[in-house]
Amino acid sequence: MLASLLDIVFPPVCPLCEEGLMDGTLCADCRGGILSKKIKGPICAVCGIPFIAYGDVPETHKGRLCGGCITEKTPFKEARSAFAYEGLVLEAVHRFKYGGRVALAGYLGRLASEAAEFPARPHVVVPVPLHKDRLRKRGFNQSLLLAREVAKRLRAPVDYVNLKRVRKTDPQINLRSREREENIKGAFAVRDDKAFSDKNVLLVDDVFTTGATIRECAKALKYAGAEVYVLTLARTLIA
Repeated sequence: MLASLLDIVFPPVCPLCEEGLMDGTLCADCRGGILSKKIKGPICAVCGIPFIAYGDVPETHKGRLCGGCITEKTPFKEARSAFAYEGLVLEAVHRFKYGGRVALAGYLGRLASEAAEFPARPHVVVPVPLHKDRLRKRGFNQSLLLAREVAKRLRAPVDYVNLKRVRKTDPQINLRSREREENIKGAFAVRDDKAFSDKNVLLVDDVFTTGATIRECAKALKYAGAEVYVLTLARTLIA
């Protein structure tokens, strides 16, 4: 009754366009705008980037590696992303991450989980951690909220304790690729190696940009004996 009364006094609106909302988390137009950015194959077999952002892709590219994955070995087995980080996807992530629209977590997490197609079933889902100072300032870890939704679908436990951010870093958003790598180097460590030893770990984050943060997390997990797979809600198509 209270919820119904609140809907009358404060009618629900779409958190992206602020139009009146009849049902669901987003309006139909915004849902359609997000789904239109879904990443489709063929993609790099390791990092998951599409070979061609738009248009038809030759069948011969299926199962191949991109230039970056050919020249540099990654600490994770496979990475997959649900959407291109542009348009309404970018808007949704910004509203969720920086605007405090945590109600989007359930919807975005379910969308992310649809891209979780890996050859090995994860034993545990691990979110990319925030430094305690940034967590205190933001009030929540967006990667943890997404990881919980993904874990529900995969029926796997979430471990948000044993991968820690041990060094405070500058925000990555305004840094170039090489600067990101230097900024994040050595920022993560595993508290208890036994937690991940001989386990398939699914590392979850909101956005794969240059991959610097993901690689540093994966290195720490791999050093602890894990086989690491990566899932992000979105990724930039050009790092």
